[in-house]
Amino acid sequence: MNIPSSTPPANYSSSGGGTNQMALISLLSGGVTWLIGWLGGCLVGFVLPGSNLCTGLIGLIATVVGIVTGHMGLGQTGPGSPEAGSRWMAITGLALNYGSLALLALGLCAGLILFMIFGAAIFSSTDWTQIQQMLTETATP
Repeated sequence: MNIPSSTPPANYSSSGGGTNQMALISLLSGGVTWLIGWLGGCLVGFVLPGSNLCTGLIGLIATVVGIVTGHMGLGQTGPGSPEAGSRWMAITGLALNYGSLALLALGLCAGLILFMIFGAAIFSSTDWTQIQQMLTETATP
């Protein structure tokens, strides 16, 4: 009869191996992107106007780093790899970082559309004869 002991063998690991560093960096940079880049940019922008540009830049850099390292970690943690247990970190990091990139693209498109709508409204309601008169008055000596 084989009775299991209370301590596992020395080479036993529940995750199947060590932690992949690229997958871990991708996961951490995904957290940095959302906490500092998005949430920090929104909250800090109210307290210190202009600082949200800095936090947004940190978030953008973390997003790029997270996408690159996430794909590297995904390639290194394939089936049969000793670090296959940390594949979830790479997948979660990629999901966080691509979600942040999609939100950024959506925000830029919405901003461009609003700029075009309000720019067209301002352009069409401007009285160009007054502007022309102002320009000719300042040009004549």
